[in-house]
Amino acid sequence: MRFLLDSLAAVLLPADCRVCNRPLVRLSLIPVCDSCLGSLAPADVNACSVCGEALDFVIADASTLCGLCRRGLPRFDFAISFGSYDGALRRLVHLLKYEQLRPAAKVLGAKLADVIATRNFSDADPLLVVPVPLHRAKRRQRGFNQSELIAGNALRHLAGARFEMHTGNLCRVRPTVSQTGLTRHQRRENVRGAFALSSPQRVRGRSVLLVDDVYTTGTTLNECARVLRAAGAKQIVVATVARVYRSAAEIALSEASNGGNTTALAGAVAG
Repeated sequence: MRFLLDSLAAVLLPADCRVCNRPLVRLSLIPVCDSCLGSLAPADVNACSVCGEALDFVIADASTLCGLCRRGLPRFDFAISFGSYDGALRRLVHLLKYEQLRPAAKVLGAKLADVIATRNFSDADPLLVVPVPLHRAKRRQRGFNQSELIAGNALRHLAGARFEMHTGNLCRVRPTVSQTGLTRHQRRENVRGAFALSSPQRVRGRSVLLVDDVYTTGTTLNECARVLRAAGAKQIVVATVARVYRSAAEIALSEASNGGNTTALAGAVAG
């Protein structure tokens, strides 16, 4: 029956994979072929033990830090990501965010769950899962918060007793411009004061899993972590489905664009 449905769909409803553009041969809610879905793989990098940035050297021990984290640690405890923000993974994120293809969140959530499951969270209380919020105007325009959809789908693959979805408390209280093309300093200023907690006491003494779709420079995530930390959050772990890994040359160029101000760089490390 499945083969018959797939055959009919290929004839009556022909469509191409939205990643590789080859014809789809199977009926699916996600217009992405099995080959492209199968190409989604965890990042194979030597990563900083705190921010998760790729290192250009072999890790000697579990506490190896990147240059930015050595200068100043971020407001969160550590960051984890499933894969590199390129290829099919990047396209799936775009299909969700910019083309409103909500079923893509199921695939992305499952991949996020894979990387979360590799960590041992020993907290006695369930971790509060906090998706990075959108401003109400942006959410109204898009119709949903992609980070919330990804987080919700991830929880379906994880032990429910260990995690507690926590939305509506962390809010984006003012709109911000796109971070694309901004320097690290401009990114920090763009999100400074953009987030607040409506009920700070609800995170006091709790461990938080802060979820977003993509970790680029981490500016937004670091600002969210700052607000959560100020309210008394005990531990803050950042979890994203994708990560933009930068080369040593790109990091050096970023430092130069900020005038070599190491103090500013330290404050912005994961932000």
